[in-house]
Parts: sequence; C-alpha cells; structure tokens
Amino acid sequence: MTDLPAPIFVDTSYGRLAVRSQGSGSLPPVLCIHGNSSSSDIFRHVLQSKIPSTRRVLSIDLPGHGQSSDAADPERTYTMPGYAKAAVEVLEKLGIKEVVVVGWSLGGHIGTEMLPLFPGTKGLMMIGSLLVGLYDAPLDDDRTKWNMREDLTDEDLTMFAKLGTGGPFQQWMADAAIRTDGKARRVLFQNLGFGDCSDQQKLIAETKVPTAVVIGTDEPHLDNNMIKSLKYGNLWSGKAVEIAGGQHCPLWEKPNDFIPVLENFLADVSA
Repeated sequence: MTDLPAPIFVDTSYGRLAVRSQGSGSLPPVLCIHGNSSSSDIFRHVLQSKIPSTRRVLSIDLPGHGQSSDAADPERTYTMPGYAKAAVEVLEKLGIKEVVVVGWSLGGHIGTEMLPLFPGTKGLMMIGSLLVGLYDAPLDDDRTKWNMREDLTDEDLTMFAKLGTGGPFQQWMADAAIRTDGKARRVLFQNLGFGDCSDQQKLIAETKVPTAVVIGTDEPHLDNNMIKSLKYGNLWSGKAVEIAGGQHCPLWEKPNDFIPVLENFLADVSA
C-alpha cells in the first residue's frame, strides 16, 4: 500500500522478516503484531496516527506472511513461541531494549509468549485474543476445521479474510491471506495449547507487565465473557476495554475509538 512506509528487512534465524517502521522518539517503541493470515498492513491506522510523532512504531510481517520470507523450518517457526522468538530477534537486531507490544488476535498470543523472553516489555495490549492453557493432545485433525487447512483455495482464503474483520474489507486482506504460507496455519493450530506452546493463561496471570485487554462488543468468533473472566496479573484500568460496535478487529473497524485507547495506554505505561 503506497500510503504506508516501505518495510525494512531484518535477517533472523527464522528468515528475512519485513518490518514497517514509522516515527521516532525517546519513548519506548511500539511493536505491532498481526493475526493469522494477515500482515503488517492491518495496523495502518496506528502507523498513520499521531503516535509515531512521539515514538517509533514498528509493524512486523510474521514469518510466512506479508513480505517476510517463508520459514525454512516450519515446525520450529510457525508456533506461537516460534513467532515470539522471531519477534524478539527482530528487536535485538534493531537494538531495541524496551518495547510496548500491541497484538491483534494471534498477535496477542505472541505478545504473551514474549513476556518471559523479552524483559524490556513495558506493556502488552491484546485485541481480540483469548489466551490458551495447555491441552493433553493436539486439537482435532487439521482436516476437520477448514481454517486449519494448509491447502485452502483462493476463494476460501478470501472468505477467511472477510471474516477476520467486520469491515471495511479491502483487497489487500485477501491478498495477504492468499500469500500466507499454508503450512503456517496447519502448524499453528496443531501446536495451539500443545507442543512448545506455553500455558498462556498462567503467564498472563503471573505477569507484572501492564496488560490492556481490548474487545469488540460484537465479537463474532470468541467468547468475550471467557476473555473477561481470565485472571490477569496487572490488568490495565482494572477491566477489559470494550469498543462499542467493534467485532474481531476493532483497531481496523473502529479506529477513531481504538486509537485514543492505545494512546492512553501508552501514556500510562511510559510514565
């Protein structure tokens, strides 16, 4: 998209990763992490807000997504901890010591997995994320739930992209889903709450890092009551922030409501 900054590329052990970077300043940078089969472009409203006037804002393409390379080792890379380690490598390569992580959907899980890996995390905002515990076995066979499949058609992926937000739908969303390495979906869901996945509910219950939980009141995919009922070790504002009329991606659907929430959170964790 021509109105977004061209990405810089960072070489990591998980591949060559694309990162959009906007702004500068002495305050801790913001690292934005997108959801499954999306890309850094979903954070365009954050990149184009006033926030980059006071601090650097980074929006990463996860391995196998966007303009980042596909993983040479999918089983190592396309898990929530794998993505978290890749993000930490990016921060280290860029010389960033402190950061506020803003994660949408899968990105919130990744931000949670980063908590024990990156001590410089000053805050974590999760948008549309229901953290998992640990399961005794993998989820159902990847053929039983269509969004877990590696071999989805372009039509399937376009539908997937349209379901990911409440709109407005833009073609880049379908393009991002179609571009995503199919192995990323399969490996991710086979390792959800299993394999090398952490007990994310335990991590978030025990952390002292300020944690903002943002949900849309019209969330169609997740149980908001479950999200609100989880134990959070340091829940910002003492409760989940509910964006009226927002669905699974209020940062895209309701930017005029979301951006002030993010600005307030950043002000609090940077004080």
